[in-house]
Amino acid sequence: MAGIDRILDMARTTVNVTGDAAVSVLIAHSEGELDKDVYYKKAV
Repeated sequence: MAGIDRILDMARTTVNVTGDAAVSVLIAHSEGELDKDVYYKKAV
């Protein structure tokens, strides 16, 4: 049981962090604070 809970906890954390990041980007965009040059820059 403890092994399964660990995996489920990691999944919940991943969903939570992804959601927080997505909402932060949406709010920054709606407030005009999103630097689109940095946001769309390709990773090296």
